[in-house]
Amino acid sequence: EPGFLTDEQIIAENQFLFKEGFDPKQAKRASYDLKLGEEVYITGQDYPQMLTEHRQYVSIPRGQFALLMTKEYVKVPNDYFALISVRFGKKELGLINVSGFHVDPGFKGKIQFSVFNAGPADIVLQYNEPTFMIFFYKLAKQVLRPYNGERQYQEHLPVSTVTSLKGTSASLADVDKRVSSLETKEKVYWALLLALVGALVAVFLRQ
Repeated sequence: EPGFLTDEQIIAENQFLFKEGFDPKQAKRASYDLKLGEEVYITGQDYPQMLTEHRQYVSIPRGQFALLMTKEYVKVPNDYFALISVRFGKKELGLINVSGFHVDPGFKGKIQFSVFNAGPADIVLQYNEPTFMIFFYKLAKQVLRPYNGERQYQEHLPVSTVTSLKGTSASLADVDKRVSSLETKEKVYWALLLALVGALVAVFLRQ
């Protein structure tokens, strides 16, 4: 019967939905919490960085883009459709998913998230931490043409995507620095002007 899978159904059907990385504790209500995988790329870096048990944390500066991979290798059957999202706790900090919001029937691989830190501060993420969500929807029947694109069977960040984000971006962080610089200059100008006016008033009062 068509509809979203519950936590009980996700656990029962996990062998059809995941190739590796499945954790039954991450199935909650009508979704599954996906964990942050090993590969992370942040705008401006030369190469992706690898997270490990000994190097668990990565900081996404405010106003910067990042590419993230899930730890889980997902399999979406031909009669299923999936929706993906960043978990609310991360959204609340300002982490926005700017890539797709669905996974096609037939897709197999680790899911890539392109995110943007629109929050007021840097956002720290931890390796193997629940960071994303996936909702599985069972269709009435199998699709005629399941997914078979360039991301099929992906386990690493695509070189083409990393290359497109390489280099210094005209990000909100850059804009913020420029605005802060202008505000500082304006404060200095106003301070000098007030000091000058004060000095002139003092001179006139002495006369």
